[in-house]
Amino acid sequence: MNKLMAVLLAAPVALVAPYAAAETRQHPAQIQAQQNIDTVLAVARNGSLSEQQKIRRIEGYADGFLDYGRISALAVGLPWRDFSAKQKTDFIAAFKDMMISMYARSALMGAADAQVKLLPKITDNGNKVEVFSEIRTKKGSKYEVAYQLYRAGAVYKVYNIRVDGVSLVTVYRNQFNELIKQKSIDGAIATLRAKGLKKAEPL
Repeated sequence: MNKLMAVLLAAPVALVAPYAAAETRQHPAQIQAQQNIDTVLAVARNGSLSEQQKIRRIEGYADGFLDYGRISALAVGLPWRDFSAKQKTDFIAAFKDMMISMYARSALMGAADAQVKLLPKITDNGNKVEVFSEIRTKKGSKYEVAYQLYRAGAVYKVYNIRVDGVSLVTVYRNQFNELIKQKSIDGAIATLRAKGLKKAEPL
C-alpha cells in the first residue's frame, strides 16, 4: 500500500477497527472516537444488510464527525476564495461523495480486522485537538495517524488527517490545484463528479 492510499484509508480504518485504549485518562475527543467504533462495527459486520445499505448507514454516521466544508476548503487551498457560493456547494457535495465512497468501501473491505492503538500523546490547543494513534493492518503494515479535530458544540469534528506526516488535505490540494489549472473550477467539479474515487485496495 502506498502512502497516498494509507492517507485516504486512515479515517475509516481507525473508526471501524478494534480499539486498544491506553491505560491513561482520555481526552473527550478520544472518548468520542471510542464510543463511535461499536456503531460502525455493527454496520460493517451486519450480514443482513446489503453493501449499499451499509454504505448509506456509514454515510449517515460519518456526517456527524467529518466537516466536509472545512476539509474541502483546506484541500483546495487559496483557489477556494475564487469559488462562487454555488461552486463551493457543488464541490463540497462531490468531494463528500468521493470520501464516503472510499470510507464505506474500505470499511467493508476488511478494515475491521486492523488493530488501532491510541497513543498517549495528544496536542490540545483549546478548541483544536490532535489525537494520535497507531494502526496495524492485517497485512502487517504499521502507520502513525494523527487526527486533527475542532470542537463544535458537544462533539469534535475531523478537518484533517496525517499518516506518518502525510496530510490528507495536502494530498488532495496538489491534485485539485492541477485540475483547476487544466480545466477551470467548473471543470474540476465535473471531473470530481464523473471520476469519483479509484477502487480501494484491500488493507
